[in-house]
Amino acid sequence: MDLKTILNFRPKNKEALENIKDLTFVIQKFVKENILFQFLIENMSQTLNIPKSIIEKRSNQIIIKSYNIEKQKFIFKNSFLNFSKDFFIILSITLFLILSFFIKKKKVIKKFDLICDGLSSNTDINRHKLLSKNFHSTLLLSNKKVDINNENTRILFTKSEFLNLASIDLSFKRRLYLILISFKIFLKSISYGFNFLSIFKVIIYDFIKYKKIYSQYSAKYYFNYKFYDTNPLQNYLFKEAGGIKTSCFQKSLCILPLSCFVYSDIFFSLGEEQGKICNDLGGEIKLFKPVGSFFIESTWLKQKKDLEKIPDIDVLIIGMNVPWQYSTAAEDFKNSYYNKFIPWIKKISEDFPTKKIYYKHHSNFSGDIREKNLLSQTNVKIIVNDDSINSTYAWAFKSKINLSFGSTMILELNGNGKEAFFIDPDGLNHQWFHGIKNLEKYRIQNYESLKEVVENCNIEKNNFSSQNNSFLCLKSDNTSKVIAKILKEAKI
Repeated sequence: MDLKTILNFRPKNKEALENIKDLTFVIQKFVKENILFQFLIENMSQTLNIPKSIIEKRSNQIIIKSYNIEKQKFIFKNSFLNFSKDFFIILSITLFLILSFFIKKKKVIKKFDLICDGLSSNTDINRHKLLSKNFHSTLLLSNKKVDINNENTRILFTKSEFLNLASIDLSFKRRLYLILISFKIFLKSISYGFNFLSIFKVIIYDFIKYKKIYSQYSAKYYFNYKFYDTNPLQNYLFKEAGGIKTSCFQKSLCILPLSCFVYSDIFFSLGEEQGKICNDLGGEIKLFKPVGSFFIESTWLKQKKDLEKIPDIDVLIIGMNVPWQYSTAAEDFKNSYYNKFIPWIKKISEDFPTKKIYYKHHSNFSGDIREKNLLSQTNVKIIVNDDSINSTYAWAFKSKINLSFGSTMILELNGNGKEAFFIDPDGLNHQWFHGIKNLEKYRIQNYESLKEVVENCNIEKNNFSSQNNSFLCLKSDNTSKVIAKILKEAKI
């Protein structure tokens, strides 16, 4: 496949699933069949002593991030200025790697039972404490400085540790070859007008980062709570250092654009059958295990409740980050969200003027001026900040009825004793709900059904049971224990 093919790729279908399947296919085809790219991958494979297939898989993940879903095309930074910037970054890292070889440091490998990756806040730390209690020792990898107070758990701030390369287990010869191949990639990028550096820059960074970590630390099991953030290069180096199993957790709905190129031994899902779409979108997962919600367990079920900080609520609309790059795999999204969903919320506020209606966004909400303007002349109160230690879960459990366009909390709530509904105008939101069985009765597809749900929200539903909602989300009282048990016992 030549460079023009991927640069000129445009989806041919209106249906989201087919669009994403075409996207993953063209990426895999480009990585496997472009002669120049294969030549560079082979060179990098020999230099790093990493199987070529691992570099190909990581390349798939990097390239798909260059695809702009809203504009429906790849956006590569193919100017000489960008070539030069990326080359400078690679050269700086590799030169530092050379110099660090002469710094003598005693290499001692510290062993743990579990390594957890991708943490970035104290909330993440607290959430993972429940999991770490089920192991003798745990190492948490964080990209931000956070606090911890737990005897069997250690935290590693990966950004500051990255520059400490003296302990990395890598020969001088391979360090030198890394500089030489960087020059080669730079020259090929200029010759062909395509920024191969932007791909190999990430691969080199990942290799150094995880090679350095696993030159000092090893563990039996690996866990990443963001299924869309798996890394086959990390997986390989983890196992090379003695690791047994890698795993990831379904943090959110398996939205189609988010579910491509997922690589892991075990995929821990919210409910039965979820996540399996990942293997149809270029991923490789050996085992799918439903375990419930890692989030509702730590933030609500196993947390002190402070509902007194939450106002009385009749109707809670649970928000999400819109506009969002992964929300527009099909043209239906913007029409459904802005032209139907938000107007329906506005009309509900008009039809039920005495009801207390809140639109609760999560604390990381980036803002949406269009949404704000559409709801400005209503009695809908928009809330972003969390006053409660229970976050949005406190709002949901205090509300009489819960609604959302696409929040994962709708699944979590239905699996844990609180009825909740997706608002899906005309039933077009397939890119969000693919593979979730028994969801139809929780998808409100017309305004009259929405109005009926809101009218009945004052009726006590003492008979609501989550027992039949195993396809949405399993009961999550002991999700961490279940994850630990599966990691220790599963045959891969």
